[in-house]
Amino acid sequence: MADRVQLADALVDSGQQFAPTALAMPRELINESVKWMDEIKPLRGKYTRGTYKAGGHYKPLKPDWNPDQPGNFVARTLETFPCQVEEEFDPASMLTTVYSKPLESIDHIGMDIVKLIAVEEMRKASEDLNECIWQGVRNESSTDSLANFDGFATIIRKELTAGNIGINKGNYKQTGGINKFNVGPKLKAIWKKRNRKIKSGEMYVEHEILDMYNEWYQAQNFNNANTNTDGQQQYLIGSNKKCKLVSCPGMEGMGFIIVTDGKRNLMFGSHGIGVGEDAVAPFILRHGNNVKSVQLYTEAWLGVQFSHIEKEFLMVSSYRLVDTDTDLTVDNEEIEFDDTEIGETDTATLTLKGQNLTSSVTVTCDGAFTADVDTITADDLNADDGKTITITFTPTEAGDTTGTIRFVSATDDIDLPVSLKGKGVESDD
Repeated sequence: MADRVQLADALVDSGQQFAPTALAMPRELINESVKWMDEIKPLRGKYTRGTYKAGGHYKPLKPDWNPDQPGNFVARTLETFPCQVEEEFDPASMLTTVYSKPLESIDHIGMDIVKLIAVEEMRKASEDLNECIWQGVRNESSTDSLANFDGFATIIRKELTAGNIGINKGNYKQTGGINKFNVGPKLKAIWKKRNRKIKSGEMYVEHEILDMYNEWYQAQNFNNANTNTDGQQQYLIGSNKKCKLVSCPGMEGMGFIIVTDGKRNLMFGSHGIGVGEDAVAPFILRHGNNVKSVQLYTEAWLGVQFSHIEKEFLMVSSYRLVDTDTDLTVDNEEIEFDDTEIGETDTATLTLKGQNLTSSVTVTCDGAFTADVDTITADDLNADDGKTITITFTPTEAGDTTGTIRFVSATDDIDLPVSLKGKGVESDD
């Protein structure tokens, strides 16, 4: 009859024998994400990829020619960070869970059992890596598995804050609420908004959006002989099979839809995990604080990054999932006012269009911007022509200024921001 000490001894004695299989587990678990990416390995530290953007173009001949449009070098750096697993566990408890029977009922502890436990422990330690790839937030002082490195959503948020991704840059769109009724037109609008130099690629969406899209597609094409037999639509309708719909583990709740050519633009760096010569990380199994427990230690270097964030390579869209067939859209996602003297005003109009709204929408502005309404009724927004409002910019100091006008209805799950930009200038007097 097997006992706990015997099992722990066998696991410790055979640790190195099963290290290659165990170190392959993390890479296997993230393959559904990484297979769409450019995998840079082995990488411990930083890897910089640059693109030279030429600045010249044909223009009318000038006899006194003098070059005035130099090109520029744009670089992006992928950095991998050290991650580790330090775990003390009871192999007998794990064995009972996996086999659904107590250790005492097992006559002999074979290598198949020992291997199963070692691999299962690595599987548990690696199961959050997909979410880290897409939504991780690097925090070296944390012990959370999502703190290993910045995921793509975090990188997007940082670039939005820095102004490198934005509506005015041509690589960002605010999509608003997505539900099973509007998911098709919403995704098509994102694809149409991309720069035409993205001739083909993938649209990365979370599973719930893909499920809603397939349901919407089936409803729209119930009698269409071209409907996929498995009920899954691999390409975005209307893209001429140029836009493949991709959903990866760990994207749930991400808040962004990404359009790009993954193999050209999504980089994943690693060192230590994988198969064969890639499996070089330490894999240590030793006795824990008592002879019945086992301690596991291993490590890896991991990280992700975009190769390019310019509009020619990337389109990002924010969204939120909603349950009802309600929506609110605007005719301009970013308003830029004329240069305005301090103390003077400039105005712009914005038209909003509601769909099946049931409650009023509140309107708030910040910064040097004001709106001519505080509330808009659902009837006004649902009308055929929607509702047009006036926004006023009144600078109080010289220089560029930004703000936001936000439209909110908690009842209809609406929270729609519109970016505002203006520049205050000194009077000529």
